[in-house]
Amino acid sequence: MLNLLTNVPELDRENMQLFQASDILEQIGNHPNPTANEFYAQLAVSNIPQETHEDIIMAAISIEAMMKIDLTSDGLIEPTIH
Repeated sequence: MLNLLTNVPELDRENMQLFQASDILEQIGNHPNPTANEFYAQLAVSNIPQETHEDIIMAAISIEAMMKIDLTSDGLIEPTIH
């Protein structure tokens, strides 16, 4: 996992949550819109502390909301991986 650190603790915390969420999303598949149950099940067996689960869930929602399929070009462009 990447380790990007800045001099802004809040930004570092949010970046870490995004990386953790993307790692879980990749473990359940690289397709947009996994089910919440799939994500929760993978999160439950992860080594991520339970007190941060809500933040990781919100980060995963943010990632999934940003993923899209580009239908405006001539061909179908696959969405980016998590």
